[in-house]
Amino acid sequence: MREKRREQVISIMDSMGIDGCIIKGIDNIFYLTGFRGSEATLVITRGDLFLLTDFRYITYANEVVDGVQVCEVKKDKDVLSEICNRYEIKTLGFDSFHTTYNMYERLKATLKGVELIPLKKDIEDIRRCKEPGEINLMLEAIDIATKAFMEVFEDIKPGRTEREIARELDFAMERLGADRPSFDTIVASGERAALPHAVPTDKKINRGETVIIDFGAQKDGYCSDETCTVIMGEVNGKLQDIYKIVNDARILALDKTRPGMPLKELDTIVRGYIENAGYGMYFGHGTGHGIGIAVHETPAINTASEGILEENMVITIEPGIYIPHLGGVRLEDMVFVCASEARVLTHLRKDMLTING
Repeated sequence: MREKRREQVISIMDSMGIDGCIIKGIDNIFYLTGFRGSEATLVITRGDLFLLTDFRYITYANEVVDGVQVCEVKKDKDVLSEICNRYEIKTLGFDSFHTTYNMYERLKATLKGVELIPLKKDIEDIRRCKEPGEINLMLEAIDIATKAFMEVFEDIKPGRTEREIARELDFAMERLGADRPSFDTIVASGERAALPHAVPTDKKINRGETVIIDFGAQKDGYCSDETCTVIMGEVNGKLQDIYKIVNDARILALDKTRPGMPLKELDTIVRGYIENAGYGMYFGHGTGHGIGIAVHETPAINTASEGILEENMVITIEPGIYIPHLGGVRLEDMVFVCASEARVLTHLRKDMLTING
């Protein structure tokens, strides 16, 4: 599987006319090698691959990578220059979205006679369409997150705090087999549900509120991402209205999603539905995003998106309405773009999750 991915990188090098490339983004390194650590550089030549890391990760790297030479980075040894000299690299692509300016300046200073050429998001684009093994890992992550949510759901009661619910959900996901939560769990209740990326606080959950819960599990390096909005007993009519509008927009998006559709068109359909219902100004984020190794991957699905939906993409659909001083609703599913339709991967129902306790 990884051999095919590496061949795709070589194809990118061919199209750019470069002799080699260096990758710094750890998600891209994991995708191409299976290694995940806090410090690494992947060097790809036309003949070999080299993983450069420090002494902390040498043993681990040799255990998890295959077909990659592991090299220890030392202060008194310029391994990258040695590789460039050995393979006569004159043009070197670099991972421009994950290479700091200071790092770029060091590369220019040490790699004499080597032209540095930015790769932009070429590696991320390879990751857009998922392989069967990747889908299976995301399904495992979804199963873990679903079971955890169902355990915690019974504990979402008036008087519990947002922070308590978030911590219990995180703990349940890890106990059920997650590597970790795939992002910082969001629990936002009442007026705070009008904050799309609210950080859980010690605010107590009350009757008559909506509670947005955005959560996901990471399993063997792959993520899930899902949002439910829980209604605490009776809520006012406006909150009931926006719940239905958001859910209808979600269902509409699922029905329209198909390969070949322009990404911007999908966003326009969802955004247009919410605008026609009178709440367009309260839906400020994109309709969705790609997901896989990272919780946010290409493609982005928003008003500025370019490109089309492709078969084997996994995306989220997450319309929301957020009204200051009142509350909000967001409903999110993960979707697999099949040959002619969208297959919903997440399991939890999104229509009117109500707690009457």
